Amino acid sequence: MELLDFLKNHLNEGFLPLTTTFEAMKTFTCNFKDVEEMALKHNILPLRYKRNQKTISTHEQYTLFQSTVLVIGCGGLGGFVSEMLTRIGVGNLILCDGDVFEEHNLNRQNFSSPKTLGRLKAEVLKENLEAINPALHVRSITTFFDPIADAKLIQEADVVVDALDNPDLKCLLAKLCYERAKPFVHGAIAGYYSQFSTSALLEPLYTQKGDGVEKKVGNPAFTVCFAASIQSAEVVKLLLGKPHLQTPLMGDLWEYELISL
Repeated sequence: MELLDFLKNHLNEGFLPLTTTFEAMKTFTCNFKDVEEMALKHNILPLRYKRNQKTISTHEQYTLFQSTVLVIGCGGLGGFVSEMLTRIGVGNLILCDGDVFEEHNLNRQNFSSPKTLGRLKAEVLKENLEAINPALHVRSITTFFDPIADAKLIQEADVVVDALDNPDLKCLLAKLCYERAKPFVHGAIAGYYSQFSTSALLEPLYTQKGDGVEKKVGNPAFTVCFAASIQSAEVVKLLLGKPHLQTPLMGDLWEYELISL
């Protein structure tokens, strides 16, 4: 019996359950990603994506599965964006960050805990994300992003996510993506406020040099999660060719407003 026939004969209400995937891996000596690719390629939706179904078609799910997203920065924004993309079904992530978890990260950074303090953020994310979705392939780069040395990473990705905390580096990354016509999703937070833009230069948003305003007003967890959700939605829209953000926005969680910048 071929793999595809096996999957079709062991569905659960039309969906591919984990039990069938694991059994197929043993029977056909293949890995988790191979099984899920075979299913999606033939319009069989893994059960894990059942609640995506009314929003994302099986064909679109396969598109996400084949996509690669580069996330630069694995702290507050990067950690939550990476998990949301993992759960929705993006198949390949490149994570770039040379930093380690510290105690002051515990209030907001995904996968930071007393047990992960001192460990490289990109490595911790890779372990946890691949445990959440075994079909995911994560490439972790445990050095800080270098615009010259790492420019090739931009070309490898379908979408680039800015989860940096340095305004100057954010602007430079946006310029690199703009020059290469590479889809780019920017996000930043400060206190109750956040800002976003898609595939745009950032100099108009950062008219002053130096540290961002978050150094003065803090980084609460709820603003991080909100901003990461907007960024994740933009990434998915870009990957699926859907309408996306055309002008920069500011999110105000004090007044609950979205304001065009």
